[in-house]
Amino acid sequence: MPYSTFSDAQVLSLIKAIDSDGYAVLPGWASPSQLKDLQALVSRTVAEAGNDYVALSGRQAVAGSHLHDWGGSREFVDLCRRIVAGVTGEPSADTGMTQTLRCLTGNGGRRESLIFHYDSFVLTTILPLCMPESGERGDLLMIPSRRPIRGSYARNLLDKVLVDNKWAQRYLKNKFSNESDAFTRISMQPGHMYLFWGYRSLHTNLPVAEDALRATAVFHYHNVHGSSSLASRLRKSLGTLEEQEMGEDVPQT
Repeated sequence: MPYSTFSDAQVLSLIKAIDSDGYAVLPGWASPSQLKDLQALVSRTVAEAGNDYVALSGRQAVAGSHLHDWGGSREFVDLCRRIVAGVTGEPSADTGMTQTLRCLTGNGGRRESLIFHYDSFVLTTILPLCMPESGERGDLLMIPSRRPIRGSYARNLLDKVLVDNKWAQRYLKNKFSNESDAFTRISMQPGHMYLFWGYRSLHTNLPVAEDALRATAVFHYHNVHGSSSLASRLRKSLGTLEEQEMGEDVPQT
């Protein structure tokens, strides 16, 4: 990782970029050699999954890789903490982050695309590892800052329910087809780190050709409602995390 420490001015610049453009970029987060190693990991992972969609969740799932190291990096966590504190006005108590390696290819990759959602975490960062060079590249698509940070988990849950249904999904897909200028479309480059407000921005990825491969490492920081008693009760009653919002906490970007 070429980045170690960030000045207050650099952190503020990242926040301003996300606020104005919908996202910020840290170029060359992964060095060429690191990117090569991670692409080899992706190739093995996809092959073991029968050359179809696969997602590896958590640091231990990528143990021994640079992704494992970055997921626990004090410098990376500190950067995320400062960005979140800068936008919310409150320091986060989180000492780690949630991460997933997400590989889109084959028919499964198409099924896992174009699903609009909000994240449960304030900050989402995406490191593309493999991207198609032409055709359907799986670009990141979003409507930035579409909602505020909710004061309650119940209101956050309502936001998700209003999006997580076939009618809303159909409406958003049609809107993109007819009014693409209403969306921010990001053509990501392997090795760069992209940061955006995952909680506030309605987002998804565009489809990838079945014979192509799009692999991204997704890191989330600061679960807004992580301590909610309602969220805890729902988890227990459902036997799983509601936050797996069609997937970004099992990511969809």
